[in-house]
Amino acid sequence: MIDLENWIANTRFPKKPWMILGKGPTYSHIKDINIRNYNTFSLNHVVRDRKVDVAHIVDIDVVESCAHELRYNCDWLIMPRHPHVSCRPSEILTLEDWKNNIPILRILDEQGRLICYDLKLGEEANGNSEVEVNYFSSEAALGILAKMGAREVRSLGVDGGRKYSANFDDLETETKLSNGQASFDLQFEKLEKIAADNNMDYSPIIEPMLVFVGADQSQVLAAKVLEYSIHKHATRPVRVITMVDLPIPLPKDEENRARTGFSFYRFVIPELAKYRGRALYLDSDMLVFTDISKLWDIPFGKQKILCTTQDVPDAWKDNSWFHPGRQYSVMLLDCSRLNWHIDEIIEGLDTKKFTYADLMFDCCLVEPDEIEDRIPPQWNCLEHYESDETNLIHYTVIPTQPWTFADNSNGPLWERALEEAVSSGWISRLEIENNLEKGYLRESLSYVKDLAKNQDPYGEPIPAETPDIGSSVHLQRLVKEWRNARAEANKFSKQLMRKEAVLMNTKEKLEAALLEASEYKKHLDETLTVTTGVAEEYKKRVSELEHDKHALYKSKTWKLGRIITKPAEILIGK
Repeated sequence: MIDLENWIANTRFPKKPWMILGKGPTYSHIKDINIRNYNTFSLNHVVRDRKVDVAHIVDIDVVESCAHELRYNCDWLIMPRHPHVSCRPSEILTLEDWKNNIPILRILDEQGRLICYDLKLGEEANGNSEVEVNYFSSEAALGILAKMGAREVRSLGVDGGRKYSANFDDLETETKLSNGQASFDLQFEKLEKIAADNNMDYSPIIEPMLVFVGADQSQVLAAKVLEYSIHKHATRPVRVITMVDLPIPLPKDEENRARTGFSFYRFVIPELAKYRGRALYLDSDMLVFTDISKLWDIPFGKQKILCTTQDVPDAWKDNSWFHPGRQYSVMLLDCSRLNWHIDEIIEGLDTKKFTYADLMFDCCLVEPDEIEDRIPPQWNCLEHYESDETNLIHYTVIPTQPWTFADNSNGPLWERALEEAVSSGWISRLEIENNLEKGYLRESLSYVKDLAKNQDPYGEPIPAETPDIGSSVHLQRLVKEWRNARAEANKFSKQLMRKEAVLMNTKEKLEAALLEASEYKKHLDETLTVTTGVAEEYKKRVSELEHDKHALYKSKTWKLGRIITKPAEILIGK
């Protein structure tokens, strides 16, 4: 086998951009792309669908299922030095061991086409042959391309969400999210970091819909339920970014300060989107019931911002805080034409260039003709829901929001979405427990934590067991048996450690009790000694007093005194 570092040093590719090909929904658009303009780098099963320059596979079962295609559809195969079985490293077996049991690996190795590297799962890489991965193989692919010196990288089928392209329908129930994670969205942050750290121009060929959600810590769970509802109905790739604890400067005048912890977050979106393309802003206290692409595709025309308009809902009729008309809690922004900087916006408030009302209710950062309430009101139904009519419900009355208030008439809609999100793994048991503890979720919803599946007690996902297939089926089975045996041993070891800790604690308590008893006995003995001495002294003193009394009775003084006092007693009648 060839070590990754040596392969990079001795291999040259045409000076073209690289294309990473994944199994996500946008892979179906490959027919619309001139793939010859790119060097190609496939992830896992994609190699079975087309010829690529480099195939990257992490899991042994994928190698076995694509054995025939690997021989003809790739120039190079790159794998970890410890390939995965059921989404976890086969620690006891190296790629060398697998090669001796899987014919296609042996063939590729003999042809000098098999490359290996050290995959650091959840750990920081150290060395040119080590590659970091947090969740998915796309991260390893971009990391390897960074080591190769690639500067322009595009991707297709690296989409986030929970879906595969129709080209891989047969794998939906076998390999999709088999590592136990809730969504492919988790890869985005790592991909962006790799690109930034290595000065790479990386982006998907088909950009996902970009949704920014404003939230504070108390509504992060609500934001996750909203995110689940968006992904559930989306027919296209969508990326949801929850904005929490952004470093927004505080206006000097209290009248101009944010009414909620995230009121000003929407004005940071163009910068977060790198002043490119469009973005959608939503508040966290919402729920979506249909495909958000219907909203996303509304054309801007000459406008830079699109919003909704609403009359006063019944829930706000007696409250002066509500401002009817345009509502900016659902807002499409053309980030490429909005050169906003939050420091300048806050400075505008401080210098009285505009007021909080101008900013939040009139969106004074753009000209009047650059904003239009063209988003249908069904996309921002305030405290109102109609089946087949409402696209998005907005729980605007904070005291009655369904995560903290049980009697909201539209609360069951949110409760069902929460149940689905927990059951699907989108929200972990640990997240539910943390929100219950902090009071962000009412106790009557505590039952949902028991809906969480395939999670350990700390909320970490448990990878699924993939089928044993191919010529190495016996090794795959043995690896799983070894892993299960080690897990059992670890469990019993932890139980033993807990028992030993209890025993040690009991022993310490017993020793402390014995010491306390000894100290008490010593104190008691000392008390008895002192008490005995006092008693003896008392008896002696009483005896002395008795002796003195009798001596007094016999004395001439006593007798003389009695002669004098006796007649007086008789006279007074005593």
